[in-house]
Amino acid sequence: MKKYDLYYSFRSFTQKNGDISQIITDLMVEIPLQIIINGQNHTLIMFTPQMVEELATGFVFTEGLINHVNQIEECIISLVHKDHGEEIMEARMTIPGYTVPAGVSVGKRISYSSCGICGTENYHNLKKGLGRVKSRQHFSMDILLAVSRNLESFQPLYSRTGGTHAAALFDPTGNIIVHSEDMGRHNALDKAIGSALLKGITPHDKIAVTSGRASLEMILKVARAGYPLFIAMSRPTSRAVEAARFYNITLVDMAKKTNRIYTHARRIKEFSA
Repeated sequence: MKKYDLYYSFRSFTQKNGDISQIITDLMVEIPLQIIINGQNHTLIMFTPQMVEELATGFVFTEGLINHVNQIEECIISLVHKDHGEEIMEARMTIPGYTVPAGVSVGKRISYSSCGICGTENYHNLKKGLGRVKSRQHFSMDILLAVSRNLESFQPLYSRTGGTHAAALFDPTGNIIVHSEDMGRHNALDKAIGSALLKGITPHDKIAVTSGRASLEMILKVARAGYPLFIAMSRPTSRAVEAARFYNITLVDMAKKTNRIYTHARRIKEFSA
């Protein structure tokens, strides 16, 4: 299969102090990914063409389409040339026993990079069968600060294009386990979750970190994955805090070199003493 470039160079112009100059700017690549389940088109996702199987795996898991990665019998990634000349990536997944939930429109969903929950039916499906996170793991605030500072060092595509989000998983001592980048923060998180699932990494003592904002759908993804602590680099939404409280997730933001713990601070050693 063709290996996609992750960025293209474009000519652009800039103005400074009244002078106009020409510069070359590197921009991240955006292409469509069609997820096909048991021969039926399920979702079209706009994404950065990297970690494709991980994204597809994380997506079907966090959407609640599967409960365990072993339910995926096969995932075939291929590049398809459409009649109008466009190239589209396909992830053909075989999931024995999977049936489309009642009320879901097969093949009509398009998930844009900014879209975590696209449509009412997907919102209800995300929450279906979702339980509270079970973990007795405690974390050091020094470690949380360190992993937040270190996240950017695992963002080579962001360093070049300035346009990607990142997600990563760390262990309680601050060692990185998986990391990912994508044009969409939801995609980046799904890639990290999918990577962890494919590697058989247990979730109960892991720190999930995102470069973006913690919104409701991000909390639901973290809850389904089972991570007890979630760090966002921007302020969360009100629904994110409410959901984190309900699903027993410690939610932290590290926006603008500050730190705020919104829910279940008992997991942080300095707060549980």
